[in-house]
Parts: sequence; structure tokens; C-alpha cells
Amino acid sequence: MSLIKSLNSGVSGLKAFQTKMDVIGNNIANVETAGFKSSRVSFAEMMSERLGRSGGGGDSSPQLSNQVGLGVRVASIDRDFSQGSMQSTGRTTDLAIEGDGYFMVSDGGENLLTRAGNFVFNKDGNLVDQAGRSVQGYIADKNGNILGGGATEDVRVDFENVLPPKKTDNVNLAGNLNASTSTSEVQQALSGFTEGGSPADGTTLLADLNQSTPDAGNFSGSMDFEFTLNDGTTQTITSNYDETTTLDDLVSDVNSQLEAAVSGMPDEAGASLALVDGLMVMRSNQMGDSELGLDVTVNPGAGNISVPSFQTVQEGANNMQTMSTTVYDDLGNAHSLMVEFTQTNTNEWEYEAKFLDGESITSGQSGTVSFDEAGQLVSDDKLTVAFEPGGGAADTSFTINLGDSESGTKFTQYAGSNSAKVVGQDGYTQGELIDVAINGAGQIEGIYDNGNSQVLAQMALGQVQNNNGLETVGSGLFRATSAAGELFVNTANNFSGTAINSGSLEGSNVDLAKEFTDMITAQRAYQSSARVISTSDEMLTEAVNLKR
Repeated sequence: MSLIKSLNSGVSGLKAFQTKMDVIGNNIANVETAGFKSSRVSFAEMMSERLGRSGGGGDSSPQLSNQVGLGVRVASIDRDFSQGSMQSTGRTTDLAIEGDGYFMVSDGGENLLTRAGNFVFNKDGNLVDQAGRSVQGYIADKNGNILGGGATEDVRVDFENVLPPKKTDNVNLAGNLNASTSTSEVQQALSGFTEGGSPADGTTLLADLNQSTPDAGNFSGSMDFEFTLNDGTTQTITSNYDETTTLDDLVSDVNSQLEAAVSGMPDEAGASLALVDGLMVMRSNQMGDSELGLDVTVNPGAGNISVPSFQTVQEGANNMQTMSTTVYDDLGNAHSLMVEFTQTNTNEWEYEAKFLDGESITSGQSGTVSFDEAGQLVSDDKLTVAFEPGGGAADTSFTINLGDSESGTKFTQYAGSNSAKVVGQDGYTQGELIDVAINGAGQIEGIYDNGNSQVLAQMALGQVQNNNGLETVGSGLFRATSAAGELFVNTANNFSGTAINSGSLEGSNVDLAKEFTDMITAQRAYQSSARVISTSDEMLTEAVNLKR
């Protein structure tokens, strides 16, 4: 009887919408489950029964047969693998994946996939999930290097781990040495030469100076310049003059004679004269303390000239810039290093290295560094220092790098402040593990009490070609099946757009508003299917009651 079809259709509707309610209930129940992915039900029409041909129009009819459906069935239950919201927890080992991929855990038999990153370290130092399954990844070598992409292993941290000491190989200096750190002695005449009411300049004739007294228009004689040089020795220069001699002529003659007189001495032995606003100024060629002095005696011929005495207006001083740091030997013993840079000449500095505790430096203790006129280093930018650390450690050496290539900061000499300093050294003493941190690539970094850190391990992630092909095995775990396609295993930094957030968990992606809306429609559909059954029953009753 045809009413049986409607009864079966109603029953299929009850079963189908009961399944939908089961899925909705499961979604709502897991609204606070970390990493949970909601599901949805898709329905499909069951087979249809052909009731015979339609009207007699033949092939010209709109349809060739009449069909009636036999109900509904569940076509599929699909997972929604969209990203859940990030929920901050503040716990280092709570991890959330941003982007595609799954954490990999193992119970010793097979690797399973999960988005729930609420992990902890157990008593053995293994990173595990709440059921004790070990998180899979890669263990770093002794230098903190990770070779990913191969076979994974249990992620484990040895909390008794000690970071061995490392001797200092490089000390990096960077910044600026003030080009005016040291000074040269400067002496200046007590009074200046004048012409009329103004200071004389280089073109002024000696005979026209207010300090000159020609004899009936004649003017000639000589001047003895008795220099006390920087080292205390004396040198006398005699310069002749007449009515055609200018101040520039006088200064030039004295400078050229003095230069010739000290030609066999070091370049910084002498001095130079200059005329500045009518004043005779003498500057030492060397920086630092000097015995420099000048007395001028006039030997008049015709007429006379008054030459003032000289006084010191700037003392010479050798000033320095001191930089200090701690360097380490093979045993991790600390040694306090000081490097002093003293400006000894224009664009030239002498350095001296020493240890505060008196360790013996066997080579490279001192030397010279030079700069060009643009303030750029022209001497070697690497200084090698060897010393005897004592305390049972072997003799060692390190390189002082003038300039920090990592930050791009140079070692320069400009006019300005002294900013040169030690910007880093690569040695350290022994360190004990005091904490761990996990970065965006999933690397577990050990933090040691000596201020250093080192990568200890890195978590592996898995990606599949078809997420819907994964099989749910409970507890937020998935198994990769053949329907999921190939399983790709690597680290987060090798998967595009994927990162790991430490201190967060990925929340459920259940949308409560949508679930409650679907619940209402499922409820109404279930009621309607039940009404189909009750109505069909009433119709069957009426048919049975026809025979009375």
C-alpha cells in the first residue's frame, strides 16, 4: 500500500534529524574543548520509485515517468577545519598553531595528529599531551643546530643540562673616537700687529705696522726666532726683512727654515707659525705635553719693530678613550679586559690592552690604528691579543674587531663625542638551565643563568592534502588515512603561513549562534517527520475502517 512509503519517509526523516541533533549536541558540548573542530551533517535524497509513464504525449512530454522519493538519508558528516580563536593562557607549553598543520604525538605505536596544544613536561623531561603521548620533533645537536625534515623523535629537554663554557674568540668594538680627544700646545703673542686702527693681515708690510718705526723711510733688519722644541731642544731661526717684506713673507720664511732644521727629526718634533687676526700663533706639531716655547729678538738695521712676547693659551694633553669587557678562557674563567685608545697625533691613535687582575699578555698588547681625512679606518681592523689566563687554563687568544659587522656599526674618527665602546664578545662561562621558551618556529630554547640561550629541540608539524580524509580517533586526535593523501612532516618555519604561538591555545571553532539556529530547524524538521508518520497512521486507520 502506498501509505507505507510515507511512513518510511517519515521514519527516515526522524533518523536523519536525530543524527543531526547528535552532531549539534556534540558541537555544543565541545564549545570549550581546545583545538576542537565542529562538524555538520549533509543530507541526500533516497532512491525514487517510478510510478509509470506520465501523460500520453510520448517523447514530446515534459517528463517520461512519474517518480516519488522514498525519504532522506545522511550523505556525510563533515568537519570544519577553519582556524579557531587564540586564547591566551600565559603558560609556555600551551601552544596554538596559526595557519595549517597539526602537532604530532605518539604513544609509542603510531603518530597521531592534533590541533590541541595543551602540553606539559613530564618527570622525564618529555613534552607530552594530557594523556602522556609524546610530542614529536627534532633534537638539536650540541651546538643548537636542528636538521628537520627527517624521522621525528620524542621531544625531550634535560633539565639538568649544563651549557659548557666557551672561550672568547671575538671582541667587537664600534662607535666613534672624537678626533679632538687630544690637544696640541698652542702659544700666542700677547698682543697683535695692527695697521691704522685695524688688525694687520698677511699682506701688510712690516714697515706699515703701527709697531714699526722706519728710519727716514728706510726699514731693514733681522729677527732671531729661538724655538724650544717639543723635546726641550732649541733651534734658532734668523729671518731678514726690509721695506718690501709682508707678514706672510715673514711667517712663510720662518716656517720653511724651521721645517728644514728639524727635517732629520720625527714629524711631530717641530711647530708652525700662523697669523690670526693680527696675532702670531704657534702650534705644536705633536699632541700631548710639550716643552714648546718661542722668544723673538729683533736685530734692527734701519728703523725698528716691536715684537710681543708669547704665552701658552692651550696646554697639550694626550687624552684617551677606555673600553672594558669580560673575556673568558677555555675553562670559563672570567678576565676583566681594558683597552685604552690614546690619540697621539692627527688621525693616529695608540692602543694598549691590559687585564685588571694582571694576567700576562704575550702578544698584541699595544699598537697603532690610523684613520684617513674622512674619519674612516685605514689600518687593520683586526687586533689579535694573546694572554696567559692562569688558573689551569691553556694560553689563549682572541681578536678585537674594530667595527661590528653584525649590526653594521663602524669604528670611526669624527669630530664629536666619544661613543666607541665594546658592543659584544662571544665567550661565556658555564650555564645551568633555568627556564625554556618556545618561539614561532616551534624551537624550544633553553635559557641559562649565564645569560645565554640555546636551541634544544624543535617541534614537528604535519600537513595533509585533504583534511576531510582524516579519521577522528577521539581526544582531539586524528589519524592520517589514504583518503587524506600524503602526510608532509616538517617544521613550522618550513610551512608557508604557519607559526606556533606559545602561551596560547586554539579554541573550538564552534559557532553557538549557528548551532542553536540549526537546532531549531532540526527540531522542527523532526516534528514534521513525526507528523508525517501520525498522519499516515490516521489515513491507514480510515482505510481499515472502510470495511465495517
